[in-house]
Amino acid sequence: MKDAEMAVEDKRFQEQALGDAAQAIRNTIVGRLHDDGLNHHDVQFRVKAPASAAEKLTRRDHDGLLKYPGGLERLDDLIGVRVILFVESDIDAVAIALSNQFTCLDDEDKTAMMRKNGGIGYAGRHLTLEVPAHNPPTNCRDYAGYRFEVQIRTVLQHAWAEFEHDIRFKGSSGDNAEISRAFTMASTLIELADQQFVNIADTLKRLQSEGAIVPVPETQMLDAGSLQTVLNRAFPQYRSSKENQYDWMVDVLAANGIGTVSAAEEWFKSIDARKVAKLMAYRFNPGQVRIADDLLLQSFGESYVDATKSVGSDRNRESKLLSRLRRLRDELDGQRDD
Repeated sequence: MKDAEMAVEDKRFQEQALGDAAQAIRNTIVGRLHDDGLNHHDVQFRVKAPASAAEKLTRRDHDGLLKYPGGLERLDDLIGVRVILFVESDIDAVAIALSNQFTCLDDEDKTAMMRKNGGIGYAGRHLTLEVPAHNPPTNCRDYAGYRFEVQIRTVLQHAWAEFEHDIRFKGSSGDNAEISRAFTMASTLIELADQQFVNIADTLKRLQSEGAIVPVPETQMLDAGSLQTVLNRAFPQYRSSKENQYDWMVDVLAANGIGTVSAAEEWFKSIDARKVAKLMAYRFNPGQVRIADDLLLQSFGESYVDATKSVGSDRNRESKLLSRLRRLRDELDGQRDD
């Protein structure tokens, strides 16, 4: 036990240091979701207490060997992050985005495994990630090598899991048959509700792209709602972004002289989104705001970087835009050589 206690006294693994690392990791994840236009409800984190970490280091298997012989640096759950989404169909995209941002050590869909085995509940999609030593995210430069776990699930799955945990683990219900049956019924209803949320999102996007929903007047000044309508018609194949990202894109467009619904409609209709998608080689369907950002960047180049580098609160936006612009141009030059 003494070795474990000494390990948790290491400055790097004290709660304050872990808390700072966790906050930096959360900020990076939120920034990545924003950059990719991925809608989400919340990103939360927690840090394991020193006593809990020390106890875990003393655990042994059936043969009497330490389960975690590598010490604290080999523990993956000192920092835990939870990404809560609105629709289940976004889980894969978020997992891919985070695996691109950090080094992915493990990826396990525990909910899918549970369903396959006939179980109930929402363990979520679990990623074990590490801040890379080479080219770490800007916010995480001081935390290279830190490992952390990420759990991804929907709002409904989150509500079910939190309530079930409170009842089964913090309460005294044990394996009460009546309570277990009620949880089974609730799990089934939530699974159906999650699927309906996906259907609603898909139906809304289809109706907007078909013009079945009454459009806003084209002379109206752009706001978040009218811009979403414009982008739904222009890019029906891309997922909706988080609501506040449309507000942000309104400011971005205004900085480039596009301030009305008609001007936005005209501009986005004149652009071939498939060309930019091919150049960027997205590993998943990005959000509408991300594709719009890349289209504007590809069209206006350095002038777009100068005009929008200070729009919003992302202090690293300029460097991100320049990196994406180089990628766009390198891919374009490569296609021309071919």
